[in-house]
Amino acid sequence: MTFGAALLTGFLAGLFGSPHCVAMCGGIMAVLHGQVPRGRDRLAAGFHVGRLTSYLLLGLALTALGMLPERLLPGSAAPVMRIALGGLLVLIAFYVALPGLLRDYFGELAQPLTRRVMPLFHRLLPADRGEKAVALGLLWGLLPCGLLYSVLAAAWLLADPLAASAMVLGFGLGTLPLLLGGGLVLLRLRGRIRAPLVRATAAGVLVLTGILVAAGPWLAHYLTHPGLRFLVDCVSGYPSDLSR
Repeated sequence: MTFGAALLTGFLAGLFGSPHCVAMCGGIMAVLHGQVPRGRDRLAAGFHVGRLTSYLLLGLALTALGMLPERLLPGSAAPVMRIALGGLLVLIAFYVALPGLLRDYFGELAQPLTRRVMPLFHRLLPADRGEKAVALGLLWGLLPCGLLYSVLAAAWLLADPLAASAMVLGFGLGTLPLLLGGGLVLLRLRGRIRAPLVRATAAGVLVLTGILVAAGPWLAHYLTHPGLRFLVDCVSGYPSDLSR
């Protein structure tokens, strides 16, 4: 999967999954922002710097693990992981298209982690210094989130540090508009994100990406139209297959 395709996939998942983030993390957001001293609102940016850094570190750690199967089973693991990645992207597309219909099972299973992390939040409050704000953001990034775990699983299946970093970073950036927004801006943006046609379009892009990733080499072998072959190359990144 190419860097650009991974970045766009992560961004769409984050942007259209962010209403769920607001619902699940709204209480934490209120606590953190309420602990920023008056007149020092810029410190709030540290929360998101830490959160995105946490996502990126988790993604890179899982990517390192994802590279093991190919080393242990060269030539056999890659096709299986590629198909699994494509299927996972399609599942994320269903999550985007049908918000609220899929339970956050992973988040529920990881609730014990929340109970362990929350006391650490209180030790770092109030967020009166930049390093404390970043540290709070790092902890925030460790809180359970089923959609985040899906993106991290995709990073593991990618087994490519650059593409995995792009996907995880894109996911974090996609969550920023709603998590940083406030008041009327937040309400208008959330309303547009929830529009059925907009969600369906984003889900369609994710489904197409999943199909091209899973079947990229096969499609590149049989497709003859230059435009379609270029699309496969842009998404899945198999230039060697396109030359067959």
